[in-house]
Amino acid sequence: MAFHPSFLSDREVAYILTMTTNWVRSHADEIPGVERLGSYYRFRSSALVHWLGSCEQVLQPEEAADMLCVPTSWIYAHADEISGILRLGRYVRFRRSVLNAFVGGSETCQ
Repeated sequence: MAFHPSFLSDREVAYILTMTTNWVRSHADEIPGVERLGSYYRFRSSALVHWLGSCEQVLQPEEAADMLCVPTSWIYAHADEISGILRLGRYVRFRRSVLNAFVGGSETCQ
């Protein structure tokens, strides 16, 4: 998905956060860089990059489990101990760049 350099729509932010557009709209005040333009929600991409480290899609717990070669249940039990955690209400996501840096030199999962 290609993103505009200055602003992102609520749909684009939902894609990045792997959440629904309705969730992004209802939690917009908790997401950095929100600008309301009438009924439209726009997010400053620079604020999102500062918050997330990039504008690439964050990882869901199942994807983080695959990267770390552990069960998804372990990810939920130890989420606060994992670098790059991002709490979105009751949801847990992980910053891809932080997990990539952590995994960095380790061998590929088998």
